[in-house]
Amino acid sequence: MFLGHKLRQLALIVVTAASVTSCGLLSGGPKTETWGSGNLRMTLWVSRSLPRVGEPVEIRYTVENPTDQTEVIQLEDKPVMDILILFGPGGHITNIYWSDGREITPEMRRLELAPGQSKTIEMTWVADKKAEGGPVSVHGILNWAQMYSSYVPVMICVGKCPVY
Repeated sequence: MFLGHKLRQLALIVVTAASVTSCGLLSGGPKTETWGSGNLRMTLWVSRSLPRVGEPVEIRYTVENPTDQTEVIQLEDKPVMDILILFGPGGHITNIYWSDGREITPEMRRLELAPGQSKTIEMTWVADKKAEGGPVSVHGILNWAQMYSSYVPVMICVGKCPVY
């Protein structure tokens, strides 16, 4: 009986450690997620999964066309590609966008990718005290008109965070 209890405890520890290390939170290292939307592949890379307050987090969002035909997305008033960072306690959510403060130029409203071609946008976010202790959701967004089917998320955590 005692041995069975100890084995269950050990199994729980192993499963918890595996889940924490597989998402990169134990090491605090980079995280990458890739998602397909239609004919395009989206990859979001974040340089730190467990930054401290005041540490910079590099974010890179790439959209690539793995098909044999040209793909075009065009919007009227929003950038075709964007990065969104969401964090904050309760109902006090902070949104930070790659496009914040940028003039939305015609080049930002149209994405044309030939076969095998890709486009990347990058930004640096300095981990904020308001983000400490809770999940921070980083999203690469493609085509705001279809945002809920055309984005790739990465979850990170600033400082000490609960295990989910």
